[in-house]
Amino acid sequence: MSNKLQNIKAIKQMLTGEHKSQQRKSTYFGKTNTEISKEDILEKFDDGSPKVWIETSASGTRTKVTQHDGFKSRIPENSIMEDVRDMLRVPDECPECGIEMRNHEKMLNFKFYFKRKKCFGCVLTEERKIKSKGKKAWEQYQSKIMTSNAEAWFNDVDKEVEILKTQVKETVWENADGDRGEIDISAIVKKIDNDYKKLKSDLRKSFK
Repeated sequence: MSNKLQNIKAIKQMLTGEHKSQQRKSTYFGKTNTEISKEDILEKFDDGSPKVWIETSASGTRTKVTQHDGFKSRIPENSIMEDVRDMLRVPDECPECGIEMRNHEKMLNFKFYFKRKKCFGCVLTEERKIKSKGKKAWEQYQSKIMTSNAEAWFNDVDKEVEILKTQVKETVWENADGDRGEIDISAIVKKIDNDYKKLKSDLRKSFK
């Protein structure tokens, strides 16, 4: 299998949580590397230990941490809710033609509003005009759309990869004698970062 296909396979595994680097376990033992203020603890276990809390990095970035059975997960504070709110902000009428966005073509209208900020009918009208200009104009239009879709996908995956890198960095081990500590696996994090950058570069080149 070529390196390019391996990179694509690795990214798909990361997105589904099946990548081998995500199978390492991290366990909470009653305290973290830094003290958690009471204000930042959002939820506790029955024994009083933190279950969900907010961590603030030295740069001021706030991350929501959830302790699961054998591992921790992290997401940027409020980012998911903000994304959902943005997706739900569909106007009652198309900004371009004024048609009702929640009519019999509601699903198509929503789909194209998220991508193009206009209704399905407006997209069809625009594409008919472009096709009438000839094959070259249509090919340029298609290339532009594919590039835009790829960049939108990159924006989403960028966040997932950053979260993955954070989770991989904080791997905890414990042996039969009760000794425990954290493993520095920065090389794996660097490889994930480099492979993802190469994947983005290869995809961008394919659209040119």
